[in-house]
Amino acid sequence: MDDGMNDLKRLALLDPARGREPSATERARSEAFIERTIVGGVQAAPAHPARRRWLIAGAVAAVATGVVGAIAVPILIPGAAERAVASWTAMPTARTGDQVLPQATRCGESDVGGATKPTAADVLLAEQRGEATLLIMRKGETIVECLSADGDQFASMGLADGSATPALPPGVPADLQTMSSVGDGDDTWSNIVGLAGPQVTGVEVRLNSGAVLQASVKSGWWAAWWPGPEGGEVDALTVTVHTDGKATSYRPSDMA
Repeated sequence: MDDGMNDLKRLALLDPARGREPSATERARSEAFIERTIVGGVQAAPAHPARRRWLIAGAVAAVATGVVGAIAVPILIPGAAERAVASWTAMPTARTGDQVLPQATRCGESDVGGATKPTAADVLLAEQRGEATLLIMRKGETIVECLSADGDQFASMGLADGSATPALPPGVPADLQTMSSVGDGDDTWSNIVGLAGPQVTGVEVRLNSGAVLQASVKSGWWAAWWPGPEGGEVDALTVTVHTDGKATSYRPSDMA
């Protein structure tokens, strides 16, 4: 395989919708949006101060990804994201579904995956880093990820169709489902999510800068987020997967 194809493979990891086809409802909604745009039914947003533009940029991103059937729909609230970044810790604290039910309820109200009323049992993975709570949870027939800070949800992303965690290929202890970065300057933050087999006892993320953070692992998933742009860059980090006393390190491009 030539270098060009290798570069395309690495870049494909940055696509949160990799390998997913839109549902019939999503396709119809996207086609309707395109038709409204063509006939002039969608008006350009007026100019706003820089702080407001970040919020509008999130809304535009949601529309753009909807057109191509993507599953990542960021909902950006600058104040919440700033508080999350300021209070971030490299070591997360595990939370139970009961402990994060208020955050799960907010996640259930978001548009990603459709509005639902989740229970504690729907929470598959929950962690706390400072003021920020990361959830992976079921929403009807979808599995989603939500990030919130002190009650304000600032990002949500669809991870998988169906209420069951996807299966890994035989012999694969963990994979990478998606990684990305959002924001600008000091408020940029990154996110990484993958599947983890039952033999996985821990996952670490080492940035090329040398910083190390612990990912959370539960219910067949592993996930982490951190301040910085590395999630939106190609192979700017290393993922170390621990299985029964053995540690194996991967570049993201090796986990596709």
